[in-house]
Amino acid sequence: MKSLIIHETKKKKESLEYILKKNSQLTLVLVVSKAIDMDIHLVVRLTGCGATANVIGLVAGRGDNEITIHTEQIHEAPETTSNLLIKAVFFDKAEFAYDGIIRIEKNAQKSDAYQKNENLLLSGDAHVRSDPALEILANDVRCTHGSTTGKPSEDQMWYLLSRGLSKKLAVKLLVDGFFEHAVMGISDTIAQERIRKML
Repeated sequence: MKSLIIHETKKKKESLEYILKKNSQLTLVLVVSKAIDMDIHLVVRLTGCGATANVIGLVAGRGDNEITIHTEQIHEAPETTSNLLIKAVFFDKAEFAYDGIIRIEKNAQKSDAYQKNENLLLSGDAHVRSDPALEILANDVRCTHGSTTGKPSEDQMWYLLSRGLSKKLAVKLLVDGFFEHAVMGISDTIAQERIRKML
C-alpha cells in the first residue's frame, strides 16, 4: 500500500498516529500555517517489515503564537525506513518548541531512520527550542538526527534588495526558497501546488 496524505493543522491541540504494516509506504505532509497557538503530537509506528515513512512538516509561525510539535518514529519491525524533516519559519514574536524521538526496538534490525529540524528566524523576537533524540535498542541500524536554527544571511538579503525588490518581497522569496527544498521532494506536482497555497 502506498499513500500520500496532506494534513493542514487547524486545531489548537491535535494527536495523529499512523501505523504502517508490511511493505506499506506513507508520505505525510503536515502543514502548520494558521495564526493560533498549537500543540501537535505525531506518532508514526512501523510495525511491518519493509514499511517506509516519509514525513515533511512545514511550519509558519506569526504574531505571538506558541507552536509545539512532538514527533515519534517508532520502528518495531526489521528493515523499516523513516525520514522526517521539519522546516519552520518564524516571524514577529512567535515561539516554537520541537522535540522528536526515533525509537528502534530490539527486533527492528537493519532499520534506517533520519530526523532533521531546520528553523529560519525572520525576527529578533522569535524564539525556537529544538530537541531531537534517539533511543536505539537494536545493534544493526542506521540512525541520524540534527537541528539547525538561523537567520537569513546578510548577503542573501543584500543581493535581493540590490535587484530592486522591496524588503517584503525579498523576505517572501527567501521563505519560498526555504520551503521549496522540502516541497520538491514530493513527486506529485498537484500536491506540490496545493501545499504552496497552504503556506
